[in-house]
Amino acid sequence: MLRMRVCGAVQVLALALAGCTTTVAGSPAAAGPGVDGLVADVLADECLLTAAEFAELVDVPVGPPQQGTVERGDGTRSAGCVVSAESGPVALVNVYGVREGTPSDYVRVADTGGRRALPGVGAGAAVIGTAAGPTLQLASDRHLVTILVSGSVPTDDEWRAAARAALARLPA
Repeated sequence: MLRMRVCGAVQVLALALAGCTTTVAGSPAAAGPGVDGLVADVLADECLLTAAEFAELVDVPVGPPQQGTVERGDGTRSAGCVVSAESGPVALVNVYGVREGTPSDYVRVADTGGRRALPGVGAGAAVIGTAAGPTLQLASDRHLVTILVSGSVPTDDEWRAAARAALARLPA
């Protein structure tokens, strides 16, 4: 269970940071390389999709995406973009830089734990099945973007549309 501060309110964020590169107590182990190779919080605003684009992924109406701070059980913090529906948080976006290699190296990491390639977008993309919900890992030339959704399973076409929109909003 994670706590998220958004606009001064504290919400319980039932979404684990699956698909990210840290392991959060009570959540599935993250797929991909360790946090040592990534730089978190490289963008001040990680909300790369509109409410309408998020609604297509989660199949329910959502409120506006909000940048907030995720507080983990171990006391560490990071930023992330949270999208909520009437039922609570349903999506989380994080954007990372890499210390070594390229963002596409992270996407191509061999993993037998439910990772599958999503060809046709960016410098590489993969969908990872996690206990918290499916997560898109998306590589641009400079950034690794993760989009976690909870409560639905987007189609490959929905993932591709979201990936293209996110890539278009990343800084060059």
